[in-house]
Amino acid sequence: MSREFEFAQLLRAYRKGILSEKAFEEEMTRLEGGACGGFIAMGKTYASERDAIVAYLQRVRNGEAAGARALEQWAQVCKTDCMRSGLRTIAEREAYHVRVIDRKLNDLGARCEPAADPEIDRFVSMQSDPNISDLDKLRRITSSFANADEVVKPIYEFVDLIKQDLDAKEMLALWAEDEYSSIKWFLHACAALGGAAQSPADSRHEAMASAQTH
Repeated sequence: MSREFEFAQLLRAYRKGILSEKAFEEEMTRLEGGACGGFIAMGKTYASERDAIVAYLQRVRNGEAAGARALEQWAQVCKTDCMRSGLRTIAEREAYHVRVIDRKLNDLGARCEPAADPEIDRFVSMQSDPNISDLDKLRRITSSFANADEVVKPIYEFVDLIKQDLDAKEMLALWAEDEYSSIKWFLHACAALGGAAQSPADSRHEAMASAQTH
């Protein structure tokens, strides 16, 4: 089933001129030979590129859904005026990521069932709690990374591995750009509210800091 899908994707790319004749022949030889080594990604070996992509999308899908829910609820109780639209914007990004991932999984003949995760439930509960300060919420989000580059690096590493499903490759590259922008905003917001040291402040820092004093 998965190999048939790979053949179809490969043929489509060749017919559209995305793959050269030489590249097409090399990939056909690899598939016909059974791809002995498998597809290695995320520290695991998958039977095919398609299987790795499905596993990757299934892994991130529920996290994106939780992010959309948590940020939308946070925006509703946010006490820092200049943060609300930022939270709503990022919540919308997370929500449309879920929709695009679901469509791609459907294209791949797969799906992702929402999974129960107590840690995610606790995260959503904290972010929607009006008694927890916006700074504490920002600190929780930014506590696991120092910069946006380290967050998106693993995404781009996986993107670089994709050779056949160019649709998934472009989708994930665009997702990485969105994640980079969102993480930069969270870091700026946290620094502006006094949560961490940051490189030279820009106007957004000053606006947020000013909002906290009024």
